Amino acid sequence: MDKIIGLLQNNMGFSLKGLVIFLLPMLPNIFFFILPKPNSSLAVTNNHYLLDMIEHGSQAIFFVLLIFGVSTKESPVLCGYTILMTILLLSYYGLWLAYYTTGTNFIMIMSMAIFPVSYFFLAEIWLHNLLAIVPLTIFGIAHIIITYINYSPH
Repeated sequence: MDKIIGLLQNNMGFSLKGLVIFLLPMLPNIFFFILPKPNSSLAVTNNHYLLDMIEHGSQAIFFVLLIFGVSTKESPVLCGYTILMTILLLSYYGLWLAYYTTGTNFIMIMSMAIFPVSYFFLAEIWLHNLLAIVPLTIFGIAHIIITYINYSPH
C-alpha cells in the first residue's frame, strides 16, 4: 500500500497528452447526444444498475488517472503505440460514421465498445501510466458486458 501511495505522490500532475487522449474518443459522443438516433429500434432498457455503477466508477477513476497521472519516462509521439492508437481511433470514427449513414449491427456495436477501451489501454502503456490500467480493465470488462447485454440478438 505504501508503494501505491508513493507512486501516486510522485506521479501526480497534469498531463496534456492524457487530456487529449481522453477527449479524442469523446468527439463522436457529442453527435450522439445532439443528432437523432438513426437506430431507434436499438433502444434498451436498463436492468443492470450494479454493472453501471462499476462501469462509471472505474471510468471516473481511470479518467482522473489518465489526465492527472504523469510519468517521468519519455513517450515519443511517433511509435508503435501511437500508430496502433491512431488506427483504433480512426476505425472508431469510421464505425460512428457508418452508424449514422448505413445503419448498424451487433458486431459494429461491440466493436464500438471494444475499440476505445483498446485505444485507452495502448495509451496508458504509451504514457507509462500503468496504475490507470487497473480501473481501465474493470471499466472495459463492465462496458463490454453491458454492451453485450443491451445489444445481443436474442
